[in-house]
Amino acid sequence: MMFWAWACVADESSERGLPEVPAAEEARARPEMPFPPDAVDLDPEPGRVAYALGAQAAVHLVGDEEIVGYGYDGMAPGPTLRATVGDVLTLDLYNTLEVATTVHWHGMEVPAAMDGVELVQTPIPAGGAFTYTFPVRHAGTFWMHPHVDTDRQVDLGLYGVVVVDSPDEPPADDDVVLVFDAWDEAESGDGAADDHTPPDPRTVTWTVNGALDPRWSLSAGAAVRARLLNASNTSYLALRWPGVRRLGTDQGLWGAPGVVDDLVLAPGDRAEVEVLAGGGPLDVVTAPWSAAGGAAWGEPRRLFTVEGGLDTAPPLAMVFSGAGPPPDPGRTDLLYVFQGGAPDTDWLINGEAWPEVTVPTVALGAELVVELRNLSATEHPFHVHGNRLAVVSVDGIAPDTLQVEDTVNVGIRSVVRLLMVPSEPGRWLAHCHLLSHEQGGMIAAIDVE
Repeated sequence: MMFWAWACVADESSERGLPEVPAAEEARARPEMPFPPDAVDLDPEPGRVAYALGAQAAVHLVGDEEIVGYGYDGMAPGPTLRATVGDVLTLDLYNTLEVATTVHWHGMEVPAAMDGVELVQTPIPAGGAFTYTFPVRHAGTFWMHPHVDTDRQVDLGLYGVVVVDSPDEPPADDDVVLVFDAWDEAESGDGAADDHTPPDPRTVTWTVNGALDPRWSLSAGAAVRARLLNASNTSYLALRWPGVRRLGTDQGLWGAPGVVDDLVLAPGDRAEVEVLAGGGPLDVVTAPWSAAGGAAWGEPRRLFTVEGGLDTAPPLAMVFSGAGPPPDPGRTDLLYVFQGGAPDTDWLINGEAWPEVTVPTVALGAELVVELRNLSATEHPFHVHGNRLAVVSVDGIAPDTLQVEDTVNVGIRSVVRLLMVPSEPGRWLAHCHLLSHEQGGMIAAIDVE
């Protein structure tokens, strides 16, 4: 599998690209890297965490431009929710918007009634509230976002990170969240979607934690764990960040660590890396990356600068499992074939567009082999709700270590095989996380009984 190379062509004609920040520009003042605040835990009882957030209107400042949008507690990204494996997490969500909304817990194994989709939850009306509560089962970096009018509400800024720690993992000196987003005209309500136009990665303007081209000053000798999220609806990050230590991806630690220079994150994708502070500075850039074929022509563009550098602090004493990928049983239990995208056609899975889809029934706890085949001319980051996916192979090649995901890229004309063991009964969605593709019908469902 291409390392963290998950992509899918989307309607990035709406990503108009705010003024580019040339890498050589140093004349203007650059902001310090902001970090979303941790939400306040309202429950002092051990083993429980309780939060309250408001879905609110917000004004986002991107460079010199004000964009009217949404945010949890008026921020994008919203406050970070933190929990430890074994906790019971509760969120009271107050909707002060003029439209209905929900919260979907992207990547988390939750009871179906807590999944935040319209199959199981009536959307929270304007002025309404809803309490989500569930046990926290797995460590990792997850995120929350609406699952009603998803393309628009996420685009407007309704998203935030959920960090789940394991008591078996050593704490870093700093454990930070870096949320990347590409802002566009849709944020101000002026854009029109075009589901069939590939994005131009050369014209996209990225923010990091809502800031344009910030500086990040590290403490000398500090070990820093950075949790990365691509919250864009349509754009792909091809990060060039030399020397960071790979820790994990969507669903926590990999089977083994490694040092990497390039990370490609599709919309909805996460990664965990360790930054070892030392001498610097270092510009972290994104290279052009097209969902219509991968690495594209053009110059890299700076996202932020790390000041303090790399390679002087000892690495965190993480305990990795050493496990490899699961063996391939040789059968296929669930097959998903991706098609569509031509003018005037829907985005299809198995020749069907949501909601007119065939829903297979599978057994709770069964070991299922899922095969994904992409017959379209674009890539698709496939996201499954409420379940975890262990990568068996991509185009017949097994990964070099255990890799557990909830969002997996399917390249053009590619075949991906995965292992899934359903842990919660209910009806679960599975869809492309290019949100225009999802809105265009690229959704399937599974009944777990």
